[in-house]
Amino acid sequence: MPKHPTSILILLAVAALLAGCGGGGGSSSNSATGTIDSSKLNGVTVGDCLNQEENFLVQPSQTVLDGMSPAGVNFTLTLYPTAAAAKAAGSKKNPKTTAIVEDGVIDFHGNPSPYAGAPPAKISPVELAAIKRCIDKAKG
Repeated sequence: MPKHPTSILILLAVAALLAGCGGGGGSSSNSATGTIDSSKLNGVTVGDCLNQEENFLVQPSQTVLDGMSPAGVNFTLTLYPTAAAAKAAGSKKNPKTTAIVEDGVIDFHGNPSPYAGAPPAKISPVELAAIKRCIDKAKG
């Protein structure tokens, strides 16, 4: 009989430990309230802003966001820890299909031309301004 209560206590202890694992400890971002650690830009917050406030269609993630602008231009927005890091990364890409905004590099290569003989579609200045607003908002 003594083994049975001990087994139950061990199972309860294991269950309590497992329930405590995966808790929220240590994270400095909270996308539910929109607060983030300004030393590290949160791509989920940027993506939520683009989707909800700027009419983009973006798949949010922490550092790389894939999506489409309101005009239908497909792009990838890669976020970097600093504007200098973004500028360094962007300078290695084709300037005709790349834009640097704040801490992000926007790559819009591979879009088709809007009509025969035209250059490929690209992110407009209005859309770049919207991305900048969302990055600035995410920084706090």
